[in-house]
Amino acid sequence: MSQQAGSLEDWANELAMVSPTIALVGLMRKFYEWHDDNQDITLFAYQEMKNLPGNARQVIFDSEARILTVFEKLLTRGIEGGEFNIDDPKLIAHDIVVLGHAWALRRWHLRKHWTFKTYVKKQADAMLRAITVDKNTAVINRQGKESSK
Repeated sequence: MSQQAGSLEDWANELAMVSPTIALVGLMRKFYEWHDDNQDITLFAYQEMKNLPGNARQVIFDSEARILTVFEKLLTRGIEGGEFNIDDPKLIAHDIVVLGHAWALRRWHLRKHWTFKTYVKKQADAMLRAITVDKNTAVINRQGKESSK
């Protein structure tokens, strides 16, 4: 799983100059594709984590922490740029990661209803609806604040 973190970090660096919204969708797609391509590794990590020696568990924990940091930094950039309305980017980063894992962990059910491509699109769309600033509301709020000064 540590290769995943490195490649996700590299991908995030490549997306540093695009809008946070576009970067987030791209990173989600990349992360979810990794889990689609490596479903058995994801399943193994969840099922066997408790049986691994402490140092092996720590490697996985460290990798997951780096992945979460990549998403959290991107979400924070979106907050600072006014694209995302999030109170806790760390929690949203966890949500994104768990949704990526879900494709591998619940493939037996999800594939009955959605293709991988549809799953990624629906999850990215839902995430953006949950975190994206409504431009109309933001303008009204800014105007209201300015007029009350």
